[in-house]
Amino acid sequence: MSQALHTPSPAPPVPPAAEGDLAALAARHGLTVSGARPPLVEYVRQLWGRRHFIVAFSQAK
Repeated sequence: MSQALHTPSPAPPVPPAAEGDLAALAARHGLTVSGARPPLVEYVRQLWGRRHFIVAFSQAK
């Protein structure tokens, strides 16, 4: 007696989401563009907060 492998039928294709839907989903979950630059004031604030690491890293061998 032979056994046949059962393969499930493929799922129906999902229509692509509209750009607005994805943007709304991202905004709802607090996501931002990963490569976006912060405003200048925020950048300087982050830089000042990391000053100890920057100095230590620059002096390390």
